[in-house]
Amino acid sequence: MASNRCAVCKILKETCAQGCISAPYFPSNDTSFEDVSNVFGAMNIRKILVDLNTPEQRQIAANCLRYAAKARRRDPISSCHGIILHHKNILNNIEQDIESTKNELESYVGPDRVPKFFDLPMPEDFLTTSASLDFFVEKIKSLNAVQKNQLMQLPAADAQMIMGKIFWKGEDQKMDGGHGPGADGASTSAG
Repeated sequence: MASNRCAVCKILKETCAQGCISAPYFPSNDTSFEDVSNVFGAMNIRKILVDLNTPEQRQIAANCLRYAAKARRRDPISSCHGIILHHKNILNNIEQDIESTKNELESYVGPDRVPKFFDLPMPEDFLTTSASLDFFVEKIKSLNAVQKNQLMQLPAADAQMIMGKIFWKGEDQKMDGGHGPGADGASTSAG
């Protein structure tokens, strides 16, 4: 049946056998396959999938081919390299913002009370989810001037706790009058 052919077999004008190696990764209704085929060629895609041993490797390869083709369509000259440079630029800007904020915070609370960058908690899934960096960047940008000012006035431990709640748990922690939970000096831990 020609209508059940996978996208690779359609391009190669072949009949799609029941155990076709490319069918699970590039089904007939795959809208991104045209870009992938234009960049890499259907025969090369088939060779890549045949050379891999496990279904997990083939799925990763198919996703990588889609990503690279999408990047090539968006930027025919720089492609994936352009995306890498763009994200490096974003990271560099964030590092500069962190350094600037750290210097400003030092002027308010003193250099010995400013938490070090490596003291901030990093979630276990930070680099495993594709949107985690975007979420982090958007949360940083979403803080208004009042929230930034209130955050800088808190003791380092409270600021670290609130930043952890805001950025890594996805909760919108509201700061009340410049004080976070436990900022009144009362212990919040069960003893």
